[in-house]
Amino acid sequence: MNRKIRGLSNWLISKLYFTDENKGEVFATFRYAAIYFVALLYWEILLRSQIGFEDMTFYFIFFLPSISMLLATLTGWFKEKLKGNRILTPLIMLLPFAFYVSQLVYFRIFGSLFSVSMMGVGGDAMKDFGWALWDTIKDSVLWIILCLLPVLAAGIYAAASPKRIFGGFGIKIHIASFLSVFVLWGLAVLMLLPFGKGDFSPYHAYTSSYIDTDTASSRLGVLTNSIVELSYKIFGGGGKEENTLVVPNAPEEPPIDTTPNVIAGLDFEQLRLTTTDEGKQALCDYFASLSGTNKNEYTGSMKDYNLIYITAEAFSSYAIDPVVTPTLYKMSQGGIVLNNFYNSFKNTTTNGEYAFMTGLWPDVSRVANANSTAGSFVQSKNKLLPFTLGTMFENRGVKTHAFHNFRGYYYQRNKTHPNLGYTNLKFMGQGMKFTTAWPSSDLEMMQQSIDDYINQDQFHAYYMTFSGHGPYSNANPIAVRNYNTVNKLLEGRDLTWGAKYYLAANYELEKAMTYLLQRLEEAGKLDNTMIVIIGDHYPYYLADNHVNSLAGKTLEANFEKYKSSCIMYCPGIETIQIDAPVCNVDILPTVLNLWGMEYDSRLLPGTDIFASNTHIAMLYNKSFITEYVKYNAQNGKAEWLDTANKLTEAEKQKHLDYCVAVTKARYTASLDVMNEDFFRFVMNGIKIEEAPAQ
Repeated sequence: MNRKIRGLSNWLISKLYFTDENKGEVFATFRYAAIYFVALLYWEILLRSQIGFEDMTFYFIFFLPSISMLLATLTGWFKEKLKGNRILTPLIMLLPFAFYVSQLVYFRIFGSLFSVSMMGVGGDAMKDFGWALWDTIKDSVLWIILCLLPVLAAGIYAAASPKRIFGGFGIKIHIASFLSVFVLWGLAVLMLLPFGKGDFSPYHAYTSSYIDTDTASSRLGVLTNSIVELSYKIFGGGGKEENTLVVPNAPEEPPIDTTPNVIAGLDFEQLRLTTTDEGKQALCDYFASLSGTNKNEYTGSMKDYNLIYITAEAFSSYAIDPVVTPTLYKMSQGGIVLNNFYNSFKNTTTNGEYAFMTGLWPDVSRVANANSTAGSFVQSKNKLLPFTLGTMFENRGVKTHAFHNFRGYYYQRNKTHPNLGYTNLKFMGQGMKFTTAWPSSDLEMMQQSIDDYINQDQFHAYYMTFSGHGPYSNANPIAVRNYNTVNKLLEGRDLTWGAKYYLAANYELEKAMTYLLQRLEEAGKLDNTMIVIIGDHYPYYLADNHVNSLAGKTLEANFEKYKSSCIMYCPGIETIQIDAPVCNVDILPTVLNLWGMEYDSRLLPGTDIFASNTHIAMLYNKSFITEYVKYNAQNGKAEWLDTANKLTEAEKQKHLDYCVAVTKARYTASLDVMNEDFFRFVMNGIKIEEAPAQ
């Protein structure tokens, strides 16, 4: 049998390759592949020079022969008319050129690489981001020219080379070269195995469905990763990783004499027996293993207070200035002050808004949005979300309101927000009008909305602002509107022009908050109203030199860039300082606890900031910060803080292992909860926070 197989393979090789007739064609194929290989290597390194070499590996080189051979297969169709091949080669070179230029422009706009799964969002965004696209292209002309060099070189080489260099080859060679694409790709995957299968291995980056695009691209290369993502998009795949919902025992903590913040009667072990769905069973096992957080001295302390909940576009600590934005500064210093708040997201408004409003992690993996065109938020529009503030306040008989100063269809907020429990919604063109369209005024939104709720006995209002959106230049009408005022306030301070325009854009939020506080005070409701403000992501439109100008120093990219502010302002309470590391998903459970709302803390990945549990500020790529360590998930490096000096090496390792497992499990569980519509399964027949009888 083996002899027959060897004989068949030898016959195929002889027929397809090593005959006198087609030997030259084989070498022509390799010549084409070599040309494409050099070009791809050049583009990969050139793009990386713009997005940063930190955490980059060179495993992508393993995959370049396969991709190069694929491009070579597309070449050489003109066996007799050699001019056709001379023209075809640079034309085919335009395909990867367009890909790398698109990635470069996208990165310069959004601060990250685009994933194949986000292409649906990109189409919608370009309708409104067209001006930013052309501005970015103009600013990137030099780099686009550098990207164009391989195409020009291929054209010159094709024109100047002897005829035989660009010879064609027959159908047999095309078939053989096409088959070799898969062989070379398989060999590339096998070459990853000697480097291990751990969380930071290239093989994990290749196979994991939960890894994000930026991290996977740093390990596999940008083009290779996009091909992997495209295969998931077309063929599916990316199954669940083993043990992602398994967490080791937490380090022992002192007992707290309070009851758990869980829903009485919610028994996950019993619930597991009611289904044969493996996904739901795995979630039941996971949540059954958790103890959740305990109630504490702040539980229910603000039950009768009003709540205004605000996702502020590109808001960060750099928008807070005692001279330029004194209202925001005052708000940042009172109420509950979070001294170590980290904004988990680098871009994409819908992800930050989703985490803030649902308390769940959005899907930022390479297979995100498989069933959606705009991320986890849109995917959630038909799923049960029992612990959102709109639903909770409505269950208490409090009318709820949601406002946004742009179109309701954008990110489908007109469909997602009713599912969050908001009954009164207003958007641009739907109950509100604005003097500018992109961006529009936060002050004008506040002026057109506050009378909807300020006279209620108790109210909850949600805002998604817009004025802080980039670009931070004279192309932004809101920033232009406020620039002279801000520039005068900044007199004597040496800031870059981009930094000034960023402050000018956020000055509109300052005016909106000044107006809001004034109206609340006039109504006698300021002291019993909490205003929570969080950024959807850091200001990715602001280039590093402008961010550093605002910061007064060069920021470290992995963690300092994400350190931000979350305002929880209420002048009617004594100021509380919180030093624990906190991130976006921690805010919802904190507010639920403050208002004494019945929720199950096991089901939310965030942690009430007043709880005694281990606090983990997690970033979108599963890097995290705790009391003791900063952990970079892109390279697996741990930076121990001075507070860790009191720990033994064994205690450090236990803490690190626990937190790594927790972050993976919380992220995975959040995605699975949404995919499985798990809350609907869990809450079947369970009543919480029923509205009082009228």
